Amino acid sequence: MRFIGALSLIYGVLIVGGTAVAQSPPQPLPMPAGISVPKDVAYTGSVQLNVDATDTDRHIFNVRERIPVRGGESIVLLYPQWLPGNHSPTGRIESLAGLTIHAGSALLQWTRDPLDVFAFHINVPAGATALDVDFEYLSAVTGRQGRVVMTPDMLNLQ
Repeated sequence: MRFIGALSLIYGVLIVGGTAVAQSPPQPLPMPAGISVPKDVAYTGSVQLNVDATDTDRHIFNVRERIPVRGGESIVLLYPQWLPGNHSPTGRIESLAGLTIHAGSALLQWTRDPLDVFAFHINVPAGATALDVDFEYLSAVTGRQGRVVMTPDMLNLQ
């Protein structure tokens, strides 16, 4: 028996003032809704992609994407898990850093999906026509960290 102030605990039963109080074990929260399955729907507009690969000393790619959107909707941006030429999900989400998303001059908040770490939820403000997504890709510095794709002498941008 362990005494905690005016309370005592005997084999998982809480005793308050000499009366046993039943304790239920912790209960899990319900699972959140999953992300809708992507649909193959024609989309008007083009994604603009700019990659700055000049930080060869630190092996960092600075990336800016401009993604056309419809204002007033929520969207889910997916970081790629399945890469061309790979036979398993080898996308390196741990290499993503500094993610910021803007609609015009407004900084938007994003939320990581509670089940899929590769998914980011964004509420697009009404009237927005594009999102500017900025992030860094931290590529391997040594072979122990993965394939080295950037050095002062070479660049392998896929």
